[in-house]
Amino acid sequence: MKTYSFLNTIVLVQGNEITEWAEGDDVIQINRLNDSTSHVIGASGEMAVSISADRSGEFILTLQQTSASNAFLTTLVTAAENGAFVPVFIQFKDTEGNDLASGTQGYIRKPADLTRGTGINSQEWQIVVERLDMLLGGA
Repeated sequence: MKTYSFLNTIVLVQGNEITEWAEGDDVIQINRLNDSTSHVIGASGEMAVSISADRSGEFILTLQQTSASNAFLTTLVTAAENGAFVPVFIQFKDTEGNDLASGTQGYIRKPADLTRGTGINSQEWQIVVERLDMLLGGA
């Protein structure tokens, strides 16, 4: 029998563990920005396949408004906006299912939007990386 628990999920940005996730089944989203391959069909019906060198990707992290990780991510954005840009490195690991993802040479698109009300709101962070490598372990 296979099991899954979010308790076995770790996300590190610049080596710092991200904590206090929002609720939901999609608080971590990792995806490539473009297709790995494309094709053309010639007039004679033969196909040619092109393999892209573009391995860029995006991590979308959704945190509670009370998460201390919001302050850490804000410092990275603020530094970049003030001319002290440092490439962002991000790692994801599901220690039970053996799913892995790593992103290198990235940046945070913008500060998370700020929404407040009577309850706990979410803060969404988008990290774009030059190279996204993923391994779906499926254990």
